[in-house]
Amino acid sequence: MSTLEEFTLALRAYQQVQAEIGNPPPVGGQIFPSPGNGIEPAGPLPSHSVVFGIAGDGLPLILRLDRPASGPILLMADKGSGKTAFLQTLARSTRRLNPVEETAILALTDFPDEWQLSDMPGRTLRVHPAYQESTADLLLRLADWVTGNQQQRSILLLIDGLDSILHLDDNAQQAFAFLLENGPRARLWPVVSVNSARAQKLPDWLAFFQTRIYGRIVNPQACEELTHLPGAPLGSLFAGAEFCMRHQSRWMRFWLPSN
Repeated sequence: MSTLEEFTLALRAYQQVQAEIGNPPPVGGQIFPSPGNGIEPAGPLPSHSVVFGIAGDGLPLILRLDRPASGPILLMADKGSGKTAFLQTLARSTRRLNPVEETAILALTDFPDEWQLSDMPGRTLRVHPAYQESTADLLLRLADWVTGNQQQRSILLLIDGLDSILHLDDNAQQAFAFLLENGPRARLWPVVSVNSARAQKLPDWLAFFQTRIYGRIVNPQACEELTHLPGAPLGSLFAGAEFCMRHQSRWMRFWLPSN
């Protein structure tokens, strides 16, 4: 059994005990496993890589910014299950593994104060308040960028809450749909989070996403509706730190790496 598997078993036992005595789960980011802390080395990462998790065997899970096969990524979870922490992990990993001049990171959120990251100042991360009128113009400009990009740079577009897009006018929503359909081929990567309860009411938007990642979802009916596949262990995921995705016909649990 690997170090991370032992850690996972111990942490789940801790979670169960805490739940039995009525204590809430810890805030995401306090006890995440770290790739450099007792986990087996995986060797050098490919260029244009972003690490978004650590699997049970201790190996990193990566997104290749130069390979469009996965398409846009959707993250679904209950409120308070670590969606923002997941997106911020992507931002930090992107910046650590890719030069600023080659990869831009944009975060679109209704809560910009949550994105004032002390370790990502200035041009390393651009945070855009979704409620500003300029949001529509931003999406239209990104659509133009996708049309004209010669694949010299990559853009990681983090949407912290799909609802932040749905109040925009039709032109902006059409631009966003264009980014979902065509962005990855031009090395623009939309990664979008949505609350599980809200996701059930947005089947037309969910259809854009073939790659889906899940955080903790307690309601069994919601799990069944959002996964369409049996056996998803979403109710037992460790809120704020553990996630799950379908991989090679099985459900694979993984942890956020520590900051």
